[in-house]
Amino acid sequence: MKNKTDELLKLINICDQNLENSDKCISYLRKDRRLSFSLIKKYMIGYFPQNVSKLLEYVDEEVLINTNIISSYKHSDFSNHFYLTIPLINEYGEPVGISGRVMMNDDERSYLGLPKYKNSSFKKANFLFGLNFSKENIIKSNNVYVVEGYFDQIALTQRGLDNSVAICGTAFSQNHFFKLSKYCDKITFILDSDEAGQKSAERIYLKYLNKGIKLRFLKIPKPYKDVDEYFSNPFKNKSSFLKEFKQIIPEDWG
Repeated sequence: MKNKTDELLKLINICDQNLENSDKCISYLRKDRRLSFSLIKKYMIGYFPQNVSKLLEYVDEEVLINTNIISSYKHSDFSNHFYLTIPLINEYGEPVGISGRVMMNDDERSYLGLPKYKNSSFKKANFLFGLNFSKENIIKSNNVYVVEGYFDQIALTQRGLDNSVAICGTAFSQNHFFKLSKYCDKITFILDSDEAGQKSAERIYLKYLNKGIKLRFLKIPKPYKDVDEYFSNPFKNKSSFLKEFKQIIPEDWG
């Protein structure tokens, strides 16, 4: 098998260059997510090739199979459903995988029984999305904003809050805690306002309180569910964020 890192980088570059072939993906990123072209290029958000056989002329088949990007039958859920791709790059600038987002409305997605995202195989408990871009700003500010989703982290970055990471929808792990504690003395959590997000905040609060790092929890103002939804309002910006996201103790969300 060829070098996994090199082959994943080839795939990410191919997807990045391929984005111009999908008006649907570009429209979603520009209109729905309100992302700048420069930020789309910075994160190398892409469009997964529809022809898997053609892709295998450039990227090693064994690597793609072992990372669950394609099956042994040269079939890929990424080409069929999850074709908007987000590269997963670790803090050292090395690719560990990709995440694909489904490009259909919630009714269609529910009918087909599809999740919003599909990830290639990687260790979520060791990975923090965006840390490769934000670590220097985390050190400078001595604080990191921790959010749940990729687009939450990207939305913060676009508004100048570039000391942030995302936990990719998984639980905040001990490895995450130790990794961030190398860069700062304060961790600020902004988890989704739904019940799952609140329970996650409570677990983190009880587990990591008094562990040598200052913990803060910010409550997302109503009626927004997450950071990305908040910034989808064109009147919201860094200034409003700093005013409207209030600190709270997770045991008393109110």
